[in-house]
Amino acid sequence: MVVGVGIDLVEIKRIEKAMERPGFLERILTPLEREFVVKPNQVAGRWAAKEAIYKAVGLPIGWQDVEILPNELGIPTARIDSPHFDTGRLRIKISITHERTHAAAVAILERIIYQAPAL
Repeated sequence: MVVGVGIDLVEIKRIEKAMERPGFLERILTPLEREFVVKPNQVAGRWAAKEAIYKAVGLPIGWQDVEILPNELGIPTARIDSPHFDTGRLRIKISITHERTHAAAVAILERIIYQAPAL
């Protein structure tokens, strides 16, 4: 069951300029993300995805609490590590897209509904 939706759009040039500031990447990307994400459009995509996640979740989570890494097929997958987020009952799905000048992302928060097996 969908319980939250978030969307964000960011200009890649804005992120490219921010990347020139010392500590910017360390503040918004986890150490593992920094191994995969090096180009401004990739950083902008992660920025947009994390912003979309914050909007969908509606909880106090920080930049380092959200990690977006590619799965075995290269699809970006989000993991939230926060005491405010119930990973047993909630799941987050994301989609990131890039255009020449912008990056955008959508996040969908689902609540997992368990049903007892039929007798």
